[in-house]
Amino acid sequence: MEEKVPGGKLARLTIKENGHPRVTLSGDFFRYPEEGIFFIEETLSKLDGREPLEAVERSLANVIRERGLELIGLDEHAIARLFKGAARVESHRP
Repeated sequence: MEEKVPGGKLARLTIKENGHPRVTLSGDFFRYPEEGIFFIEETLSKLDGREPLEAVERSLANVIRERGLELIGLDEHAIARLFKGAARVESHRP
């Protein structure tokens, strides 16, 4: 899934199933520290995609706060929307 976040930047989220779901988040948004994106991807990779949007947002807000991450041009609401959209697409693949 890809989205130009309103008032923000382009973000792309993919879910790859190779026996274990792996989430990748990329785009032209800014993050500090740079490697902090790993913690967001790791958090999302532990979810199955059936969680309510609000639960995904809470999980993301927690990891962002606990790890002291800063996101510019992207927030947990946009990431959660991308994740839910990508999970819907992935669940319909044969």
